[in-house]
Amino acid sequence: MPRILIVRPENESDDQPRSFIERARRAQIVRAAVETIAEVGFAKASFARIAARAGISAGLISYHFAGKDELIGQVAADIKEAMDRAIGERAAGAGSYLAALRAVIGGFVHYCAEHRAEMYALREIAANGGPVEQDDAVGQLAGMLRDGQEHGEFREFSPRLMALTLNAALEAVPRELYSRADTDAAAYADELASTFERAVRREGLRRRG
Repeated sequence: MPRILIVRPENESDDQPRSFIERARRAQIVRAAVETIAEVGFAKASFARIAARAGISAGLISYHFAGKDELIGQVAADIKEAMDRAIGERAAGAGSYLAALRAVIGGFVHYCAEHRAEMYALREIAANGGPVEQDDAVGQLAGMLRDGQEHGEFREFSPRLMALTLNAALEAVPRELYSRADTDAAAYADELASTFERAVRREGLRRRG
């Protein structure tokens, strides 16, 4: 599950809040960038192409973003924030670590199914050396698995090794969903969650919400 390094734009500071119009314009540009990268790839996603999709001039993009690196950093940050929010909403009501694990897996699968352009863009950014960090995701998953062990819900295993395995399975989700049009996202999410539940659950522990 890719995690994104949030890059704070160089021209932004806490004592220089942006106006509503500036925030709206930046959001419009970021959205156009996501769609452009998803359609033509990272290398061909020039300011000119992004501007044409947004219906603005390329110079206006340069006014809001110092360069492509800053724009791509914002694109990655926005996708991360939206993904984390969607997954967090699913996991918020979990009453156990097993339920939380299932929610995280299900939330990621459903986010991928519902946000194809964002995931294509994220993959392109990662493939071209953009600000996507994998180890952060592995570390957070390992932390959750370790907590589950400490609370007696998960059996003994290497949290990092299991996190690496889970992360690899999550990274395969977009490719499976997008390459096979008949894939049922809900069934896929349930089967993947059940697979890892069986892998981590302590013997004799009954599932609880």
